[in-house]
Amino acid sequence: MAENQQEAALGMPTQEGESLSLLDEIVRETKLSPGDEGYEVTKLGLQTFIDALLQPGREGDKVSQGLVDEMIADLDRKLSKQMNLILHNKEFQQLETAWRSLKYLIDHTDFRENVKIEVLNVSKQDLIDDFEDSPEVVKSGLYKLAYTAEYGQFGGQPYGMMVGNFDFGPGNQDVAVLRNIAAIATMSHAPFSAAAGPSFFGLDDFSGLPNLKDLKSIFEGPQYTKWRSLRQSEDSRNLALALPRFLLRLPYGPDNIPVKSFHYTEDVADGDASFLWGNAAFAFTARVTDSFARYRWCANIIGPQGGGAVEDLPLYQFEAMGELQNKIPTQIEISDRKEFELAEEALWP
Repeated sequence: MAENQQEAALGMPTQEGESLSLLDEIVRETKLSPGDEGYEVTKLGLQTFIDALLQPGREGDKVSQGLVDEMIADLDRKLSKQMNLILHNKEFQQLETAWRSLKYLIDHTDFRENVKIEVLNVSKQDLIDDFEDSPEVVKSGLYKLAYTAEYGQFGGQPYGMMVGNFDFGPGNQDVAVLRNIAAIATMSHAPFSAAAGPSFFGLDDFSGLPNLKDLKSIFEGPQYTKWRSLRQSEDSRNLALALPRFLLRLPYGPDNIPVKSFHYTEDVADGDASFLWGNAAFAFTARVTDSFARYRWCANIIGPQGGGAVEDLPLYQFEAMGELQNKIPTQIEISDRKEFELAEEALWP
């Protein structure tokens, strides 16, 4: 009899020839019918619950609210570990960063003021291939898109600015791409903005930037030869490389961004690597669209009083040494002196 009950609980037909298993009978007690939307989910949940009760070592356990809560908590812990691995995976972070950076720009743009945003799905490698496959810049796909199709013909709608979700460094390939983009930006009268990555300073991350002494002497090194050459060109006036990265969202958790489907608190024990950082070019572009919306001119983008203040960033609070502290919403804090040095090297802090 016990064996028959166990088989029925596992979904086996009963020996009495009934068309429904014992598990189906239990589900029916919940007032759900096989055609209902939640029927299969409920059945699967009960099956999992019964399987857990049949595990070795649980023979004497009684079904109680405490036992159910314990099982749910165990599932939450397992789901939380999996969710942490997904959210902190580098490839997933890049994907989330791209979409949330775009969302930040859209949320901080007033589309009632004759502003339009168009999205082009193209990677930096696609741009590299585009320019390498073109005998000259005016034969490239980006030129045809930005100039020929819009600025270069009657009835077109020229772009006012281009922003790339890319990090650039001082390497030959990156500078070559920037040089070609700058040429197209100049011809199209559409400045191009992207980000200067940590590799621009020979770093793995931005945490070491405040400790660099005398940026001017560093940028006089041989690895910046191509960059210095680009800076001296007329087209470089239509390039803007911004930094550092800024915080896009708070960690998931009851006090920040609650998760309704299960109990989840995002693990940020690894520091900056656990947070989601956005491309500074999008924050810079948001100031440009704001200036245009207010003044019909994009010049009011410099200084906290002149329209350059990036506001409404998420502020993460945490407890340390028994006190509540705030984490700055940028990867690093840049001093006035360091800001001046970066600006002297044609970078936008």
